[in-house]
Amino acid sequence: MKLPVFSKMFAMVVAALLLSACASTPHVATEHPAVAYVAKDDGSLLARHAPIIVPQNQYKTYNKIGRPSARYDAHGKDEQIYIDPATPVFYTQQQTFQISKGQYTNLIYRIHFTEVPLQFFPFNLTAGKNGGLLIVVTLNPAGQPVLVTTVHTCGCYVAIIPTEFLPAQDYPETWDATQTQNIYGERLPSRLAYPESRDTNYRPVIFLRDGTHRVMDIKIGRTDPYSLIVTPIEPAKTLKHLPLGAHETTSFYATEGIRKGYVKGSFKPFELALMSWWVFDPFVGVDKELSADPNTGPVFYTSLPPWNRKASDMRNFANFLAFWGWRL
Repeated sequence: MKLPVFSKMFAMVVAALLLSACASTPHVATEHPAVAYVAKDDGSLLARHAPIIVPQNQYKTYNKIGRPSARYDAHGKDEQIYIDPATPVFYTQQQTFQISKGQYTNLIYRIHFTEVPLQFFPFNLTAGKNGGLLIVVTLNPAGQPVLVTTVHTCGCYVAIIPTEFLPAQDYPETWDATQTQNIYGERLPSRLAYPESRDTNYRPVIFLRDGTHRVMDIKIGRTDPYSLIVTPIEPAKTLKHLPLGAHETTSFYATEGIRKGYVKGSFKPFELALMSWWVFDPFVGVDKELSADPNTGPVFYTSLPPWNRKASDMRNFANFLAFWGWRL
């Protein structure tokens, strides 16, 4: 076979796989009532605004929120990092950032799953173990939630949704709040409205797609319609001290070498094969730490072109918002 013909066929196959990976199916209810993870109320600000997480087909092990854990292998020699689906946890960070309009607060929630299973029809581009999702609720100086941001812990599939508390002049210039936004095949709202009653029990409800854990819908709601799994909140820094053996701890993230700051055991073979060569990143799709310090940890970029790497980095949230057109 001549190389040009082969190249064209290869390109067509890659395109078909990527389109399959991005294609979405309708939002289908599964369990009745649907199962939802809700943060245990410890009286904190983080508990007050914690999202309600509703996975599609939650009964499947890989759709359950779990606890990052560590153990030794059968020989008692090599450590293994895995996600325990029997014990869900919300890992949290609270950060502030300063802009001209004042000091804003980010409430950051991190969850992890055992795996995105290998599947070809539809194709799971992000297949691999130990993947996760971040939900960021941004509060204005008055303490009102103005933005809900979701992104996978590799930096993929970022979505930013304003609430009614964000003035329209702070939206990107071309934003149409009356239409849904297309996030790589998923249709998400362009604005979130709270009920007029201002019931403090309302918060973001995040619906996750079976297998890929893609965010397939977001709304503002209550816990009432769901069968609840009350989930503890723990500081994200505890991920660096996972119990290992009787008296040891280890980090969820690699602590040295070229993988420093990346989740141990996270490997995305299809993203490596199909994307790394054109985004110039051998770790594209690999889950990583979201450092509280813009100068440490892996660059948490949210736009694939290499020239956007620094500007789209979520570690500097003010710059990140400006890159995506928000005018706070």
